[in-house]
Formats: sequence, structure tokens, C-alpha cells
Amino acid sequence: MNFLNIGPGEMIFILALALLIFGPKRLPELARDLGKAVRSFQQASQQITSELTKEMSEASKTLDQASDSVSGALSEVANTTAAELSQAAAAASGELHKATGAINTELQQAAAAASAPQSLTQAAVEPAVAGIADLPPNDAVQPQRPPSDAAPAEPEPLTHQTEDGTAASEPVEGSTYVI
Repeated sequence: MNFLNIGPGEMIFILALALLIFGPKRLPELARDLGKAVRSFQQASQQITSELTKEMSEASKTLDQASDSVSGALSEVANTTAAELSQAAAAASGELHKATGAINTELQQAAAAASAPQSLTQAAVEPAVAGIADLPPNDAVQPQRPPSDAAPAEPEPLTHQTEDGTAASEPVEGSTYVI
């Protein structure tokens, strides 16, 4: 039995010392006062512990409520975002299917148009080939040049203009070309 880290031997020593100091008449009165002090100390300790426990539980409740409201808001935002993304994906998928259908239609039309001109081309080429057979041979056709009466013109010689403004046929230091 340890009370305030005081063992039984130490307790007997303290009681014997108190008996010698205060005497047998005042010892019961001191024991009563000491018991009251220990009881009030225990009550104060319990009161402080209960107040701290109460404050901690209130803080915990407030924290739980805040956590619940934040998680609710986050889940709402997540659901809203997921719905918006789902709608956007569905719209994009629909547009993709429309574009794919339009491309497939155009490809089918192009394939049909590509096969149809082959038969039209053969029908158009045969009369053209027959018309070419009626033309004279290549050596019979000679290109003609238009006659030219004038002789080719000779270019004018370059002259140099000197600083004083006169013209010279040979370059002179400080001259510029004039055409």
C-alpha cells in the first residue's frame, strides 16, 4: 500500500514523528484536518478531470460534426462533378458517333462515285480516241514562228557618272553607275 509514494515503513515513521511533535492530544485533530484536506484535494482532482473530459467530448462532437459536414459537402461536389463528367462524356460520345456516321456516309458516297466514273470514262474516251485517229500525223504539223522584221536590239553600254555630274565610259574613283 503506497500512498503518495510513501510506503508503510515511511508512514509509521511520519506518524511517530507527528506524535512526538504535536503530542497525543492534538494528533486526532490533525488527522481529521489532514483527512479533510486529502478529501478536498481528491474532489478538486475529480472535478478538474470531469471538466476536462466534458470539454474534450464537446470538442470531439464539434470536430465530428465538422468532419461530417465537410465529408457531406465533398461527396456532394464529387457526385456533381461525376454527373457533369458523365454528361460531357455522353455528349462527346454522341458527337463522335455522329461524326463517324457522317464520315462513313461520305466514304460510301466516294466509293460509289469512284466506281461510277470508270464506266463513264470509258464511254467518253472511246469517241475521243476515234476523233484523234482523224487528225493528221505529227510530222505534218509544223509550228510556225511569226516573222520578225526588226533586228535584235543591242544594249546600251553602262556609263559612270562622276562627282561633277559628267559621264565617263570607264569607272572613275568616286563615280556611280547610271543606266
